[in-house]
Amino acid sequence: MLKNIYVKSLFERRIGVLCWSIGIFLLIFGVGLMFPSMRDLFGKDMAQIPKEFQGWFGETTNLMTTFSGYMATELVGNIGIMLVIMAILYGITFIAGDEEKNVLQSLLTLPVSRTQVYFQKYFALTTINILAIIVWAIAVLAVAVTLNEPLKFSVLFKIVVMFFLTNMTLSTLAYSLSAISGKRSVGGIVTGCYAFLAYFVNALSAQSDIVEKINYFSIFKYADYISLINRAIDLNNVLLMISLIVLFVISGLLIFTRRDIQLN
Repeated sequence: MLKNIYVKSLFERRIGVLCWSIGIFLLIFGVGLMFPSMRDLFGKDMAQIPKEFQGWFGETTNLMTTFSGYMATELVGNIGIMLVIMAILYGITFIAGDEEKNVLQSLLTLPVSRTQVYFQKYFALTTINILAIIVWAIAVLAVAVTLNEPLKFSVLFKIVVMFFLTNMTLSTLAYSLSAISGKRSVGGIVTGCYAFLAYFVNALSAQSDIVEKINYFSIFKYADYISLINRAIDLNNVLLMISLIVLFVISGLLIFTRRDIQLN
């Protein structure tokens, strides 16, 4: 029997994590191989797309015609939403999922504090997010090698860092809300709706001043993947995400350690 909560949490989800990893790799690799066709398409036919939707593809600077631009817009900004979904789904299972199955109650009868349970499960969640980002990066590198496309390691590294922080912010929000409420639905619905709205607001932020102002509440604005192709990471954005993560973790811990555990 695995006594370490961190290891046990990962072991119980090993099949799911493996399936997600395979799915992420195949999806990113498959869509990545479409780059030559997409480059030709956007290079020739972009003018036929309404201006209102050109910003969706990052075409203000013709980004889709370079592999780095394709990675930042399509493999992260669009297809990468798969990792965001995974991060949220795992975020709601570690505390609330166990509580709804009456597993958490028996775990807390052991000589282990709620704080230990909270943080060890959170570290397991963090590990899963790290693994997902690594798989994503390997898939991108595999595409670049297969297509013989140039890809700067510095650009990939910057995008990986911000992609991970974005996923961790949303995953931590889901984890915290679920730990506070004891319900997966609370963390899933609130975080999922926010991520959905934030994603589309960010994609359409250039279309009006009102949407642009609303976009300040979108986590994806601060990820700013496209700018990382030519610029360094904005440390203010990093500090903002880390601050949100710390805030969510502390909020969840303070309430989780004091509330009653529900029996279902």
